[in-house]
Amino acid sequence: MLKKAIGSLLDSITIDLGLTDKTGFKLDISPRKELGDYASNLPIVAARRLSRNPLELAKEIADKITAQDNQHLFSRIEAVKPGFINFFLSDNYIQKNILTILEFDQDWGRMSNIECRISKILLEFVSANPTGPLHVGHGRWAVIGDIIARLLKAAGNQVETEFYVNNIGNQVEKFEASVLARREGREIPEDGYGGSYIKDVQGDTREQMLACVIGEQKKTLENISVRFDRWFYESQLHDKKEIDKAIEILKQKGLTYEKEGALWFSATQFGDDKDRVLKREDGRPTYFAADIAYHLDKYERGFDKMINIWGTDHHGYVKRIEQAIKALGLDEKKLEVIIGQLVALYRGAELVRMSKRTGEMVTLQEVVDEIGADATRFFFAATDVNSHLNFDLELAKKKSNDNPVYYVQYAHARICSILKKSTEPGTQNIDLTSLTHPAERELMLKLLSWPDMVEMAAKSRHPHRITEYGKELATVFHHFYEKCRVLGDPARETLALATRITLRNVLNLLGISAPEVM
Repeated sequence: MLKKAIGSLLDSITIDLGLTDKTGFKLDISPRKELGDYASNLPIVAARRLSRNPLELAKEIADKITAQDNQHLFSRIEAVKPGFINFFLSDNYIQKNILTILEFDQDWGRMSNIECRISKILLEFVSANPTGPLHVGHGRWAVIGDIIARLLKAAGNQVETEFYVNNIGNQVEKFEASVLARREGREIPEDGYGGSYIKDVQGDTREQMLACVIGEQKKTLENISVRFDRWFYESQLHDKKEIDKAIEILKQKGLTYEKEGALWFSATQFGDDKDRVLKREDGRPTYFAADIAYHLDKYERGFDKMINIWGTDHHGYVKRIEQAIKALGLDEKKLEVIIGQLVALYRGAELVRMSKRTGEMVTLQEVVDEIGADATRFFFAATDVNSHLNFDLELAKKKSNDNPVYYVQYAHARICSILKKSTEPGTQNIDLTSLTHPAERELMLKLLSWPDMVEMAAKSRHPHRITEYGKELATVFHHFYEKCRVLGDPARETLALATRITLRNVLNLLGISAPEVM
């Protein structure tokens, strides 16, 4: 909100800065209070293009913004060496806008028509094979995908979520053979599935067996509040001849050839290191051919953006699918692929490799059973999507401020307890001009930065920015509560209410409960 307001003023200045648009510069929260609330390097960036003195340009821009500041957003604006502009927000502007938090309530932080808005987005994630239970890696990307979907919706987009089920091919054949072998007391086939869960798989046909496993996957996902708009089965592509259609398009473009009885895609024409098989010698399509058809189907459904979250083992597959999309004559820029990183489970300093119960892979459901859905979601979301995650199960179970999810939830519960003892805060015309203590100002600034954080996290696809914001807001509130007596002061009670609303919205966006008592 604050960043956007300052950015709008920067965009409105009439000085020719030699920039086609005012991008490439930074507008950030200042690292130190004496440098203002926000700072920008716009004059330095523009001065390079104009061959001007950056400090002189900074002074000119500062004067222009001051003259155009009809909302009295700033108490002062400073141009400082070597060419930065420091913005000091006015107390009146900050206080006035705290009341908008009460007005928006559950919609506080949601927005529309912002820069990252795309009208229609398809987000595909998890897409685990239907041959066994979900593991912790699936869990991380289930949570990441779900929160990205929530962020994109909060940023004003129309979002649909999808789970792609590979229910055709060698792996499901091996799965069926493994189930039957276990039932009949025979040895599991080579490269089959030997996990203990195999004995619990119900059904007489392959379809029924797969449905049993998929049903358990759905239950596990439901237990961490992850729900998909659509479960798309690979068999649909076969039934509707969609794979043949995609291959025919490539054929018509002269991008296929036959060799050794197989049909090949001329992938090297698009930068691949080798050509790829589309149909095997026996006429069966490859996984790659099915994936091409699946993405063609996505494009034909009219999405403006398609986001896939794939496991780290698919890293080399991204270029391949982009090349195939380009070969079909489609805009490969509409596809965005996020590559998931690995998860390592720990108990304190000890690495957990196997389940105590089964002696096998630790399943997602076991983690949820042990630490609960809230902690599972918070910890999976709390690390950058591009980084490996070390997940400490013992920390996630702690009922103390060492545990970040407990810390944020406790801040919300603490405010609820305070407000129950208070007078009636939140009147829209309440006078907040008394909120001038440094701890009050710090808290108000943090609250008003929430919409900016939602926008930033949505654009970057970084849910960990939301968990970080939640922890920071909890810390700033606790500091405010220690420095300022709240009860009996209507303005401070109103500030506490605005903080409760924001913390609740943070937790809601993360798909985590906001308890009123702990």
